[in-house]
Amino acid sequence: MKKQFDVKSMLIGVLATLLIMSLFSAKQIEEEMGALSVSSITIRPGGGLRILSQAGENTVLISGTNQGGGTIELNNALGGTSAKFGASEDGQGGFVAYNQEGKKSVQIGTGQRGGGFIRTFDKNESSSIYLGTSEKGGGQLTTYNEVGNETVFLGTGTVGNGFLRTANEYGKMSAYLGTGTSSAGMVLLCDRDGNTQWVEKVD
Repeated sequence: MKKQFDVKSMLIGVLATLLIMSLFSAKQIEEEMGALSVSSITIRPGGGLRILSQAGENTVLISGTNQGGGTIELNNALGGTSAKFGASEDGQGGFVAYNQEGKKSVQIGTGQRGGGFIRTFDKNESSSIYLGTSEKGGGQLTTYNEVGNETVFLGTGTVGNGFLRTANEYGKMSAYLGTGTSSAGMVLLCDRDGNTQWVEKVD
């Protein structure tokens, strides 16, 4: 008895074989895909682009914030954040670096009033130096001690005059060198409580 050639069964077999081969091929491409070249990538709200380490930890994370700004986060080998670059919650651009314990060490960016600044922090995340724009719009350099008290201020005063002010460990002014109310030079020394003890100025 002559057997009939079943075309339908043959097609099903071929398609099944091709499907299995495509699944293995897709898995291999996913695991071993090298370079990828595209004209653009669109990431929807709430999504992000991640680069993982061999241990599966995030090393680079590019994402959007709830306020609509974008951020780039870089992590160290332990998975902790080492640096962030992007928009703050207030909408200003900035850069923040962290130490090995994940605590803020340096911040560079734009303040709430639109002026630029650089701020450094100690190991406890307390401000140690501020260099930038003051609340009144002038430039300033301020240093702080380990308990957060201002020790030196060099910059522009509220009326546009320049001066240098030092303080003791308790934050009390110890000396003033700069411009007086008459727009002339003035030197002032204080006691430990910040009370003026000696003044010399040019009339």
